[in-house]
Amino acid sequence: MKLTLHIFVILGILGLCTVRSDAQSPSDSHSENLQLCLESYAACNQKNLNPPERQVVKQSDGDRNFADCFDGSPTCDATRLNVEQKRTIQRANQDHNLRNCLDGYGGCKQSLLSASERQEVAQATHFLNWRTCLEGLGDCDRSQLSVQELKEVADAEYTRNLQSCLEGIGSCDQSNLSKEDQAEVVRASQDRNIQDCLNGFDSCDPTRLQSDEKRDVAGPARGHAPQH
Repeated sequence: MKLTLHIFVILGILGLCTVRSDAQSPSDSHSENLQLCLESYAACNQKNLNPPERQVVKQSDGDRNFADCFDGSPTCDATRLNVEQKRTIQRANQDHNLRNCLDGYGGCKQSLLSASERQEVAQATHFLNWRTCLEGLGDCDRSQLSVQELKEVADAEYTRNLQSCLEGIGSCDQSNLSKEDQAEVVRASQDRNIQDCLNGFDSCDPTRLQSDEKRDVAGPARGHAPQH
């Protein structure tokens, strides 16, 4: 009997707790509505806000619009910006445009640059073109290079071509090499062929081997012959 009574008491307490947890207090409902308004959700009910809360929500909405305008978001409403905010965004846009011009990006607007910035951009553009020519990558405009820069670019091209010829990789133009470098390329090619033959690679060309080299290649081959 006592056990049955205890069970009923526990069930009653649990039921009461459930009712209390399911029921939302007016304070909780008001806070939830305030949060919806602060985050600019459509479910916000402005009528349920008091004057100080309306002011906070208005400030939050203004800050969010300023951030959208600063980031160039399509949701920006420029008509809601104050004078100081407009100046801040204008300076940010000018800085962003200058960076695009200095980096050679397509979003560069020369008309927004000052005289000193145009000079700075011209120097940066010249440097980028020189580096492009020097590295042999991208579109190089040689007509913009000085005599010294043209010599530097030619030296860099010669070095790249020589390296390609020595390694047997990529595009090699031996006709542009000096006699000494051509001889060095021939020796490097011969050394690679000997190594390929010693390793049993398909790229080995036996017809290019000298008599002593053929014996060297034949030696390891005999050593690996199957034993009976």
